[in-house]
Amino acid sequence: MSAAPREPYRPKVASIRRFAVVLAAAVAGISLGAGCSADRDAAAGQAALDAHQLSEAERAFRSALDRDPNHPGALGGLGWTYQLAGQRDAARASFRRCVDLAPGRADCLRGLASVAMADGELAQARGLLGEAKAAAPDDLRVEASLALLSLAQGEVERAAERYAALVVLAPESADYKLGLAECRLRQGEPLEALRLVDEALAAPEARARPRAMALQLKARALVGATSGREDPADCAGSAPPLRAWLDAAVEAADAAEAVGVGLPELPAVRRLINRRRAAIDAVCPPELPAADDLLRAPEPSAPRN
Repeated sequence: MSAAPREPYRPKVASIRRFAVVLAAAVAGISLGAGCSADRDAAAGQAALDAHQLSEAERAFRSALDRDPNHPGALGGLGWTYQLAGQRDAARASFRRCVDLAPGRADCLRGLASVAMADGELAQARGLLGEAKAAAPDDLRVEASLALLSLAQGEVERAAERYAALVVLAPESADYKLGLAECRLRQGEPLEALRLVDEALAAPEARARPRAMALQLKARALVGATSGREDPADCAGSAPPLRAWLDAAVEAADAAEAVGVGLPELPAVRRLINRRRAAIDAVCPPELPAADDLLRAPEPSAPRN
């Protein structure tokens, strides 16, 4: 089949910000001890946060803070919980208190940077991540946040370089492969994005939100892989595989929704699938059954009483 040139993927600014918020939270990775009851509550909160059980996470982190109001891990975890819930003012307040108590705490500096990115304050985010990098130069999660910032700034090539390096350093991480897949899709490489997404989905991690994000990204990549491939001179050969890919995109979107974490971009992804299907149908209309085939079709049986 012919392969017409494809336009590079150009996401909306709001979409980039949402992706940055979600993926930053996915790699929050708050480090907690297990010595006292506050630590245990904070650890329970982190487990609930990983499962995207935000109400349970909030209760556990607040229980930890009831026991120890200055517990930085609980403050950071509560901040990420609010950030995922879209409560940016509450997230900022929690991260800020964490940084006030522990100025070099990289996860809380990253949290403040995530809030700033969501607000479109990219220069502020850059400064906060610079502080985080200075405080924790070997923390891969800081580097991942810098990759997200590059993506939010439209520096897709730079973001891809950062994520590619992270995949080499931590090949077991699904999050870094997911970030690189997002870059590849925006670079007009949907098949490479699909490969990376499938690797991310095969990772042993079972966290709900990254899995839902990966499935949503898979749907988008499958749509992108069909772009410009319909051939009006060979509809019989070119259109059926493309429709099969779009069917697979619908299945991926359904699977993403079934995870149950809530994805604001999913309705737009479904519209994208439908528009692409309509575009293929306009070039290569679906074949209708022949009249003789309809006449030979068995009549429906009468309903039984």
